[in-house]
Amino acid sequence: MTENKLKLNSEKTEALLVGTRQKIASLTVTDLQLDDATVPFSHAVKSLGIFLDSTLSMQTHISFIIKTCFFHLRRIASFRRYLTHDACVKLVVSLIFSRLDYCNSLLAGLPASSIHGLQ
Repeated sequence: MTENKLKLNSEKTEALLVGTRQKIASLTVTDLQLDDATVPFSHAVKSLGIFLDSTLSMQTHISFIIKTCFFHLRRIASFRRYLTHDACVKLVVSLIFSRLDYCNSLLAGLPASSIHGLQ
């Protein structure tokens, strides 16, 4: 990186160690050394709006989607009486469905118990 005149911002950089829980627990590595910066491993990292966890179970991402959707539903419900039916439908489609649809192909193949909360 230094030969290209780039510098790593260790405060914004995250590293993820991916594997099974047993394999990750058996490792003694706690951080990643890049040039002169030390980057600790995180349990989950966010990239392009997607949370990836160390076991790739997507539980962190699913929990975040559910929390965000319920937040927006409660906000819409608080001023629902001032909206027409069409305006309410447009809000739900734009705020809720867009979050459910964004990168949902990453959730394909997950067990039904994992994605049940999204239903």
